[in-house]
Amino acid sequence: MMDRIEQISRRLKLRQLSVLAAVVQCGSMAKAAERLAITQPVVSKAIADLENTLGVRLLDRGPKGVDPTLYGRALLKRSVAIFNDLRASVSEIEVLANRTAGELRIGAIEFVAAGLLPALIDRLARQYPRLSFEVVQADPETLKERELRGRNIELAIMRTATHEHAEDLEEAVLFRDRLRVVAGAGSP
Repeated sequence: MMDRIEQISRRLKLRQLSVLAAVVQCGSMAKAAERLAITQPVVSKAIADLENTLGVRLLDRGPKGVDPTLYGRALLKRSVAIFNDLRASVSEIEVLANRTAGELRIGAIEFVAAGLLPALIDRLARQYPRLSFEVVQADPETLKERELRGRNIELAIMRTATHEHAEDLEEAVLFRDRLRVVAGAGSP
């Protein structure tokens, strides 16, 4: 079993996963080809090669377009994490190569996103003009469980209970009112 998984892993290509995601998002191979600026036969071949490598059908093709099969949905679900990790890796390399450039994805609760965060981003943007920002606004539980642990954001500014400390997250108290920055323990 492990040999098969390793063999498949070596044969999978990120481009194939990207094409699969585009086909599902667009609902058809023709629209995906147009969006990716490639021909429809190239899209069809990428999907066929991917299905051949995995040994399962990933898409149900019908007169109204395509829908992912159970296998396609499972692969796409994990592909999101792969592309997030890849994006984070490239961003980290950019930051290591040039500490003044990169992307910072911040999560915040509503009152922080509306009040404190714009001032912080403005100050950072003036200090680091090549740094871009993405802000996700959500409740503390969503920020922690879905966004941080899902690696969709690098840090969150939110309220937490003092007894909620987690091994995989690092916290820093910003104010006595228990507003904290929470990030992955290994996050730069």
